[in-house]
Amino acid sequence: MRNFKKLVSVLSILLFFACTINAQDEVNKKGDVYYIVNEMPKYPGGEEALRTDIAQTVKYPEVAKEKGIAGKVYITFIVNEEGKITNSKIARGVDPSLDKEALRVLNSLDKVWTPGKEKGEAVKVSYTVPINFALDSESSEESKNSCQSSKNGDIFFIVEQMPLFPGGDEALRMFLADHLKYPEVAKKNGIQGKVYVTFVVDVDGSVTDTKIARGVDPALDKEALRVVNLLPNWTPGKQKGEAVKVSYTVPINFEFGDDKK
Repeated sequence: MRNFKKLVSVLSILLFFACTINAQDEVNKKGDVYYIVNEMPKYPGGEEALRTDIAQTVKYPEVAKEKGIAGKVYITFIVNEEGKITNSKIARGVDPSLDKEALRVLNSLDKVWTPGKEKGEAVKVSYTVPINFALDSESSEESKNSCQSSKNGDIFFIVEQMPLFPGGDEALRMFLADHLKYPEVAKKNGIQGKVYVTFVVDVDGSVTDTKIARGVDPALDKEALRVVNLLPNWTPGKQKGEAVKVSYTVPINFEFGDDKK
């Protein structure tokens, strides 16, 4: 990587963490994308190697540097069943030049991952990687705060100790299924689909900031939000021994079939 005198690129690799809710047991056969699985995909050498490879490949665009443009670009991609990166795209951009460079770097990673597995079967798993472009004046502070606790309101996507729903993931799935009611208006109109709800598990374990990440229909979206807002307190996530805020995205699938949710 080129050595810029007044430039340091600080990179954080965070896992966009979620639970997959699906009424059927044949998820992978239908080509669905998971957000958390029994065995998560692994980059050769681990996350530190991934950070290093990105740092060695990234080049701060001159046009952005001249204009003093900095910020964090979020890239979403899928690690498929063969361990290859596919479907990379900008989840949240900063500037066209930074966005383009972030995508270039991600797509240039040619190492094959160990694919994720669910119930012993290789599946597609979604990741979101934030790549931070910071000028030298910002970089030291960014490095200091990259693993900062929630005292300053930071929200993590993966931490040393992830939040735990009472009873675990299976209990979470059962809770959602037990409380979900298929809206009659959606049922009558034959509307079905998967609603993605994002929420934050706060430092006290409470579920806050619920919102629709990707909706299907107002009736289904409203019901998905209602159920998520009923979730009891979790055991909060921890980073370096301190409770922090952690973001989750839960896909809730509405589909017909023997009145199952």
